[in-house]
Amino acid sequence: MVEVALFNINDIPLLFSGFLALVLAFLLFFAQQPGRIKKLYWQLLGLFFFLSALRVFDTLIYWNINLRDTLSLVSANFFFLFGFVFFLQGPLLLWFTRAAIFRDFELKRLDALHLAPAAIYPIYIYHIYHGLDPEQKMQYVHDWAHVISNPYFEALIWIQRVVLFAYSLYCVYHLYQYKHHLITRHCELNKVDLHWLKLLVIGFCCINGWTFLTLIDTRFLQLADASILGESESFLYLVFMSVLIVYLLKNSHGFSDIQIEHTIAPEPTPEEPQQQLVEKLTHFMEQNKPYLEPHITVERLAIKLNVSPKLLSCTINNKLHMNFFELIGTYRVAEAKKRLADSELRQKPISEIMKSCGFNSKSVFNQAFKKTVGVTPSHYRQQHLH
Repeated sequence: MVEVALFNINDIPLLFSGFLALVLAFLLFFAQQPGRIKKLYWQLLGLFFFLSALRVFDTLIYWNINLRDTLSLVSANFFFLFGFVFFLQGPLLLWFTRAAIFRDFELKRLDALHLAPAAIYPIYIYHIYHGLDPEQKMQYVHDWAHVISNPYFEALIWIQRVVLFAYSLYCVYHLYQYKHHLITRHCELNKVDLHWLKLLVIGFCCINGWTFLTLIDTRFLQLADASILGESESFLYLVFMSVLIVYLLKNSHGFSDIQIEHTIAPEPTPEEPQQQLVEKLTHFMEQNKPYLEPHITVERLAIKLNVSPKLLSCTINNKLHMNFFELIGTYRVAEAKKRLADSELRQKPISEIMKSCGFNSKSVFNQAFKKTVGVTPSHYRQQHLH
């Protein structure tokens, strides 16, 4: 008995790239990504890669003869199901790119308009394909020439490719805008980890640019064999996914977060009165506890409060009658007092409590604590836990 191979050699790049896309999607969905970017946006990037796997599957079931024949015997409705992917991947990548480089990016209601083409797709594809009788559907399934001879199908193919390529270019524009922002502020580019974001955005743009050029060539120029162009797109996709996976394997920090001081800030608000800023600062310190960061600076805190470092420093000096480091030390000592007196933390070494409160030096911690409280940290703990 001769066994028939389900996949041929040309399917291998698609299969591997689909598998790698699923791996990336899984990692981004379930890995804990510490840093400034919200978990939601990492999950959107995970969904982006999951849709990449769907796109691969959609290509396979149509162009792999064995899969196509098997599925068409069951139902012709398996085909052209995932065309909405072309309209979703662009917005997802755009939102993640903005979240990565803009300091206070938040999804707004108007952003839902980006999803309109994906929402319209099921209605459109129903009218031009799924609403047909089974015999007519089979013509589209088994004859690609019949698909592209239909002006409504052909228009859909062009819109899918143009929209995805346009979003890719827009993401590259944002990346260029960000790089220009860093240069104009005299930032050292080698201190900002942009490698993975460049790989992601520019790599995706190159793939969609190639897909768009392939469409132009097959429809108008016919300079190269259509099957070769299609296979080269599959290999490009495999290279793209492989490079991202290799980058993750080589870098233990993975897709690292861009530090907040290197992001693009929103338009500055008018300088607020110092008393108002004191109230804002106090609320922020109590709710967000930025003093727990070991390397907090007046510049980083000013960024979080969306004010100038100069105004923040002057306000602390004039209204609180201390300098920035004294302010941070006061909050850190207060936090250490709470933790030292907490019976649940009885077994935790004082050195660990010191570090968890933002102190790097034992001598600085002991000196600051004794100056504020009047006793050493160990004596204070004994007083409250015995």
